[in-house]
Amino acid sequence: MLISNGETKMVEIVRKKRERVYEQIVEQIQQLIRDKVLSPGDQLLPERQLAEKLGVSRAALREALTVLVSRGLIEVTPGGGAHVRESSVQDLVDPLAAVMLKERENVFDLIEARIILEIGAVKLAAARADKGDLYEIREAALESNERMRSGNIADDPDVDFHLAIARAAHNPLLLNMMSMVSSLDRELYGPSTRRILENPGRVELFAEQNLAICAAIQDRDAELAGRLMSEHLSMTSEDLRRIYGEESAR
Repeated sequence: MLISNGETKMVEIVRKKRERVYEQIVEQIQQLIRDKVLSPGDQLLPERQLAEKLGVSRAALREALTVLVSRGLIEVTPGGGAHVRESSVQDLVDPLAAVMLKERENVFDLIEARIILEIGAVKLAAARADKGDLYEIREAALESNERMRSGNIADDPDVDFHLAIARAAHNPLLLNMMSMVSSLDRELYGPSTRRILENPGRVELFAEQNLAICAAIQDRDAELAGRLMSEHLSMTSEDLRRIYGEESAR
């Protein structure tokens, strides 16, 4: 044996202690970012000074920084040190999309989540929308309808309408979640959505539903707005399931 059993145990204890130290550093820095003590673009102290300030070894600090880089929270540039990264919706979308593309049945989990989010958002919009919000929702609905009817469906022509509703809910977290879901929508079932919109009957029905939802929000009828949104998204979900079923049967 290269080392005794006693030495093996000691190495294991030291290793675990080091792991706990770097995990604590990761949690400390994450908490500073959550509490906005550290903001995007803020520069961290040089490695030696930061290790001294935290009372840890430079080796433990390097391990912690490696974890924070892998989580997309900080960025390290040669000669420029470490700084807090700007977070974006795409940082969340890419890993989620990668998982969902591997397992297509997860697409319907996304649709289900979208239905839950949008019903809540449209009810809040009906209660909270101001005059500016109501104008933007109606303009987005009209623009969306025009794009669908003209066949301009290279991207999701409906997304601006749904995001206008989310903005009118006046809940920044909800808006961020809706933005993320919209990005995933385009990534995962954009082509299938375009197939749905190739049907003129569906285009007219979607256009009518958009205007009905808009009217319910303007009338401050949260329950009606929620019910109409549920019907709109449930119909879309059924269409997507049918399309996926046809593709799987080929």
